[in-house]
Amino acid sequence: MANDKQITKELALGSRFLPEEIANIDGGSEVYSLEDEFGKTRKNKNWLVFLIVFLFVAVIVSLTVFVTWYSREKDKKIDVSIQDFEDLRLKEALNSARLMENNLQIRRNILYVVLIEMKNKILEVNNRYLAKENAVLDRNIGVSATREKIAELRKAETAEVDAIKLQYSAKVEQEKKVINEIEREKIAMERELTRESKKIGRVGDDDRVYAVKMKNLSDSHSSGISALNDYYDRYTKYIVLKYNPLITSGEVKLSMDKYSKGYQAKILREYDEIFSRENIWSRKGYDDLRGRIGEQDMLLQRMMGTNYQNSVPPLLMSIDNLSSLIVNDYENLWFGLVVKIRTKNSEIEDYRSALDAVLKEKPESGYIISAANPAKISIHINRLITVREGDTGQVFRADDQYIGKIEFFKTPEGMRAKVISLAGNNNMKPFDRILIKIK
Repeated sequence: MANDKQITKELALGSRFLPEEIANIDGGSEVYSLEDEFGKTRKNKNWLVFLIVFLFVAVIVSLTVFVTWYSREKDKKIDVSIQDFEDLRLKEALNSARLMENNLQIRRNILYVVLIEMKNKILEVNNRYLAKENAVLDRNIGVSATREKIAELRKAETAEVDAIKLQYSAKVEQEKKVINEIEREKIAMERELTRESKKIGRVGDDDRVYAVKMKNLSDSHSSGISALNDYYDRYTKYIVLKYNPLITSGEVKLSMDKYSKGYQAKILREYDEIFSRENIWSRKGYDDLRGRIGEQDMLLQRMMGTNYQNSVPPLLMSIDNLSSLIVNDYENLWFGLVVKIRTKNSEIEDYRSALDAVLKEKPESGYIISAANPAKISIHINRLITVREGDTGQVFRADDQYIGKIEFFKTPEGMRAKVISLAGNNNMKPFDRILIKIK
């Protein structure tokens, strides 16, 4: 066949590793050499592989250099880096300052709690004694007794308040001392940090953690402030009740209910000249009294115009109405007295006219009206005779019985006389005759 030789050749080449007796039918043999094979392999080198490996290594090195350069450039732009805290003392100072601020806030909160607790106890005492004082005032036991009782209550209240303050004073002073010490240390630390402020930037996560801590402290502080505000709200109510009392019982409540309804006007009368004639009341004194009544009205109306609470408005209205009623009562009183004085003066004038008629028929200068008080004898002198202070007169009884001697002097009520001498054991009596030597 045409391809027999070709097949034989291929079988011979493909049977290199078969046993000799099988592979080489013709009886020939071929020896395998490892060195020869390696030699052939060295001659078959692939330079493309070497090139690819070199390029890969070059790319890795380049990336490493670029990343290192980029990281350094980026680190230069960070405010606070590891290098900034290489100074361990500075970092500890920053942490210490923050810790001091935390401790300071905590101590202040503790002080707030202590103060609020003390103030609450004092407020309880104030409220208790305020109720007792109002009870005393409502009883209407008299001005002197009321003042004495109120003084006793206030003395006892002051003693209890002082005892509470003494109880808390040591604790309050201790907390203030601790706070002052922390504040001094904080000021010193802040001065040190100020000197190193250029080295301090943002602190990243540390700053956020610190902010969280401070928020917790701020919440605690807010709670303390809330408690303090609650105390001041209750204290305000106490102050309002103290100066705006609420009267619910007692005689004061009855009087307030009686006189606080409606409005009572004042009815003032004009000046009567009889006051001047009788030397009772001058026109100036009358005008001054009217002025004081007007000023009282002005002051009271000012108080009534203030927005007081509780029982104060009806109390002021009661005082205003009572003042008007009292003024009106006195106006009616003096007007009634004026009418009575006129009536009495008319009667007295009748008696004087009768005595004047008798004196016209007899030569006497006057009569003794009353000698009950020898130092101030009431007399009636003839109106035709002028008598001056210091003049003297002789007193007789019947026609020729000498009784004694008198001296005349002026008084607001008119001319009066006093005994200078008496004859024997005689005493002056009404209607003894007065003889005046006219100069």
